[in-house]
Amino acid sequence: MNRTIHDVEESIRRMTAAVRQGQAEEIGRSFGEDPDPEVRPLGWWVLARGEALESAPFAEREAARERLLVQIRAAGLVLPENIWVWDETETAQLVITTVPTLKRAERLAAHLRTKGLDIRIRREKI
Repeated sequence: MNRTIHDVEESIRRMTAAVRQGQAEEIGRSFGEDPDPEVRPLGWWVLARGEALESAPFAEREAARERLLVQIRAAGLVLPENIWVWDETETAQLVITTVPTLKRAERLAAHLRTKGLDIRIRREKI
């Protein structure tokens, strides 16, 4: 029974994220942005940072990712997918969104920091 509730919660999170993503694309178009990934240039990642892991075993890294996801959900964020990025200090980082300008990334980062998240901005890499 508990697993069923978890599955329903995850489905609701995915559906909510899909709706929010569609709304974000509409807002982007209103700013003159082209959401077509084949057309748009690279943007700026807004990343939530977790713990530094320094070569921790897989189970510890997985637990750290789960703790970061809990923080993100507690901040009221719902992501359509989890895109993990690792840096030179082996810190778990989750892409919150990609925005077209550094100015917008900085505004969003400042807002997310007020929710208690450790936020970092980096140039998008593919």
